[in-house]
Amino acid sequence: MQNGQSYQRIFVLIIDSLGIGATADANRFESLGADTLGHLGEHFRIRLQLPTLQKMGLGNLHPIMGMSSLENPSAAYGQMSSISTGLNDRESQWEMMGLATTAESDVFITGVPLEIATNFARKAKRPLLRNSLMNIRTALRNYGREQLATGGLLLATATSSSVWLIAHEHTISVAELKEDCQILRTMLDNSPYTIENVNGLLFSGNRPANFYPQELYKFPLAPPSPTVIDCLLEEGYAVKLIGRSTQFFDLARNEITWNNKESFVQLQELIDKRFTGVCIAEVGEMEQFGKARNPEGFGMELMRIDHELTKVIDKLQSDDLLIVTGNFGNDPAYPGEKHTREYVPLLVTSPHLKQNISLGSKSFSDIGATILDNYDLGDKLPVGNSFLRELFSAYQ
Repeated sequence: MQNGQSYQRIFVLIIDSLGIGATADANRFESLGADTLGHLGEHFRIRLQLPTLQKMGLGNLHPIMGMSSLENPSAAYGQMSSISTGLNDRESQWEMMGLATTAESDVFITGVPLEIATNFARKAKRPLLRNSLMNIRTALRNYGREQLATGGLLLATATSSSVWLIAHEHTISVAELKEDCQILRTMLDNSPYTIENVNGLLFSGNRPANFYPQELYKFPLAPPSPTVIDCLLEEGYAVKLIGRSTQFFDLARNEITWNNKESFVQLQELIDKRFTGVCIAEVGEMEQFGKARNPEGFGMELMRIDHELTKVIDKLQSDDLLIVTGNFGNDPAYPGEKHTREYVPLLVTSPHLKQNISLGSKSFSDIGATILDNYDLGDKLPVGNSFLRELFSAYQ
């Protein structure tokens, strides 16, 4: 891998919720003063040890107790910010792959609009028992017995721009529930509304006291226009998706891996295989600790990720590029339970890359632009600014 040659494989590892300080527009997102990494450092003090991320330059971007800046980090490092209007995984990953979102998602506070709900019931050939905003626990406790007795569908909406179809496992098959979800997904996609997810939920049990959610099937919003992923596939390059990234781009709707440990196992196995193209992997378990405002759990999981990251770097081939980043903040010391609008790290490494390369401030879309530039597809999408030349000029 020398001057001007492209990388054969690019791995993008997204560490969910790894924010490094409030962005300039944080006040618009109720995130003024948010600092996920800084507040973790204050909570853990010397206990927070992130040697791999520190070597890559994370301490140079945001030094904390236990992780100082280094004179010669072993990677190129910088920070990124988003221009999208929301703070969720889909929007961040779409933007990284060349599709920024400028319109907020809709929320059905009073249930799915009547015309859509009526048409859906007719196409699904099942009665709708309820159509209102409610959480899963309430739906099962108050209406689970009626659903089990009638075989109708519980239709619930949520404040997170989601719609749920809920049924007992004895009243509907998995195939039928998935088909109904797809019917509703298509209807919503053809409506004026933007809804993040249509979820199908099967529950078990024979009375409210032991009704329990069993299986969840997600049908997320599809990109409305081509992304970097589409450009790569069109030109015959391989695209591998691991973890929650599968739900944002994978047309095959593969099962999603939520477990960070399993995601790293898949990533290491993939590195051992030969292909030409891109792998996008998100490790997302830290989000639960951020939303729960649990700094202890958040930091412990981040240290486990740091340990697994070492194994990934050790496996890289000479013509591989690894980009490690985040998607937003999730400050466990911040009021509430929402994501926080923060800068995220941009840490880039490859064997033989010269040390101590500052990439400065970038946008999420610059990752997509760099990927396209690497495969000589820079004219495919008007997306971001490639930092490939900065990497090429940094080779020893």
